[in-house]
Amino acid sequence: MAKDKLLITGADSYIGQMLLSERALCDSFKWVELKRDMGKEEVCHNLSDAKYLLHLFETKSGSEEQLIAGNAGYTQQLIALMEESTYTLPFIYVSSDYDDSEYGRSKLLSEQLIREYGQRQRIRNMIYRLPVLMGEQLYLDQENPLHDLCRQLILEEEAIVLPDREEHRFVDIKDVTGEISRALNGRPFYATVDLSICVIPSEHYAVWDRILSILREIKERGEDYPLLQYRKSSLEYKLYLTYHSLLNYYSTRDIKSP
Repeated sequence: MAKDKLLITGADSYIGQMLLSERALCDSFKWVELKRDMGKEEVCHNLSDAKYLLHLFETKSGSEEQLIAGNAGYTQQLIALMEESTYTLPFIYVSSDYDDSEYGRSKLLSEQLIREYGQRQRIRNMIYRLPVLMGEQLYLDQENPLHDLCRQLILEEEAIVLPDREEHRFVDIKDVTGEISRALNGRPFYATVDLSICVIPSEHYAVWDRILSILREIKERGEDYPLLQYRKSSLEYKLYLTYHSLLNYYSTRDIKSP
């Protein structure tokens, strides 16, 4: 039986690498990567017979112009190629919690472009506004604020710097890949009436002070940390796995606190 073809951008991202490491997903679909510098003819050729476009590529740093070009500009380029070639695929787009930063505005603009494309083509797209990611192999996500906080603790920096004092949502990478897997199989978890915004069901709310307190206890108690008293779905359990994955990563590298 022929496998459905899925197109993916940002395959080298944290989410992309974790998705493609799952054997069940690799065995169920034929994955084709679209690269940022891929030519028009090659992109159009890959669009044919594909089921979804999983759009993970993003630019996180640079000037406002660079962020808009890297995020909204590339999204618009993909939309234009699909409409020109008539291979109009549904997007599964990974956005982020909106904030009024240059990065946040560039991601919101990408969402708007995808919504307008869906309205023109009568296509139901899926947009995930992801919060702060946690989980194993978080070292693959170098710009993640939780990664940076764990790094500060592991390297025993004198002054721990928190990203801010606000409450944030946190979600484990396994819950993200599980939800994307459901979406690829036609069973996304929609959060809005118009069936455009999707969510990861297993989310946790916390301020950074609480996250730091949990991480400090994990570090200080070491093997005596009472992991078994927490459910695997709890924030404490997931932060434990996150911290120890990063601890193993940094312990194999000669990295010192600046």
